[in-house]
Amino acid sequence: MDGDLQFERAEYAAGGTGPACCTCKLPATPQYHQFNGRVFCTNCRQQIEQSIQQFHQNGNMPQAILFGLGAAALGSAIFYAVSAATGYELGLIGVLVGYLVGKAVRKGSGSVGGRPYQLLAVALTYVSITSTYMIEILRSAHAEGNVPYAKLFGWALAAPFLGGFQNILGIIIIGIALWQAWKMNRRVAVTFTGPFSANA
Repeated sequence: MDGDLQFERAEYAAGGTGPACCTCKLPATPQYHQFNGRVFCTNCRQQIEQSIQQFHQNGNMPQAILFGLGAAALGSAIFYAVSAATGYELGLIGVLVGYLVGKAVRKGSGSVGGRPYQLLAVALTYVSITSTYMIEILRSAHAEGNVPYAKLFGWALAAPFLGGFQNILGIIIIGIALWQAWKMNRRVAVTFTGPFSANA
């Protein structure tokens, strides 16, 4: 039908110069692209995609590790402080730890995001949370005598699962914390649509 709407082509009145690129302000002809409802010419799209690729390649892993370690240490300190002040081990603090570590890794990486930074954030979050079991483990180890530090660290990492089904709530909270750290370091994808024909 002649009256059907066409979404593949941009139609303009006679005498029009075509859609204008929102970046360079020049006519986006003979083809244009879109992202979030905004129009880009082919040249600007290519430049933006190249800049994004270079941005992702220039991530700062050492700084992300440093920032993440600082946040992990802070999270452990908050847990110990709350536990000492209240006498309770509040598992929900683990979610806060996931947020702190995730945000720190994101900032340290320069907001690059991506799988390496997600894995880093998850690992640091888990170590931070499980380190809160270390005091109790050290007390038990003291009663047993001289225990290698590697073994103590292994006990701490496994501690959330040693309680079995009785600690199911704690495991769920840890899962939420890890997911928080993971999603905060997702790689943001910029996906253009098009090209569309610009019919001046």
